Amino acid sequence: MEELNKAGLYIDEIYRLRVQDPAIANETIELRQECLEYSKNLQDFKKLCEEFYKIAYNFSKVVESEKLRAIGTQNQLKTMAKQRQTEQQVYQSQILEQTVELERLKSEYQYLQRIESEQQEIINNFLMNQ
Repeated sequence: MEELNKAGLYIDEIYRLRVQDPAIANETIELRQECLEYSKNLQDFKKLCEEFYKIAYNFSKVVESEKLRAIGTQNQLKTMAKQRQTEQQVYQSQILEQTVELERLKSEYQYLQRIESEQQEIINNFLMNQ
C-alpha cells in the first residue's frame, strides 16, 4: 500500500483504486457542495436584492408623485390666499367708495332739505303776504 501511495495511487474505503488521496477527494466533494450551496444562496440574495430594488424604485416613484402633488397643493393654497387678499382689497375699496358716496349723498340730502325748508318758508311768506 505504501508503494501505491508513493506512486500516487490510493485505495479508498470501498477498495477502489484512486489517483487522488481519498481525504482530499472527500474535502473536494465537500467543497463542491459548499460552493453549490453558496452559489444557491448568492442567487437567492441576488433575487432579494432585485426585489428590494424594484420595491424601493416603485416607492421612490410614489414619494416623488406625492411630493409633486403636495407642491401643487401648496401652490394652490398660496394662490387662493393671494386671491382672498386681492378680493379683500377690492371689497375694502368698494366699502370706501360706498362710504364716500354715502357721505356725499348725506351732504346733498342736507343741502336739499335746507333748500326745501327755505323754499317752504318763501312759499309760506308769499301765501301769508297775499
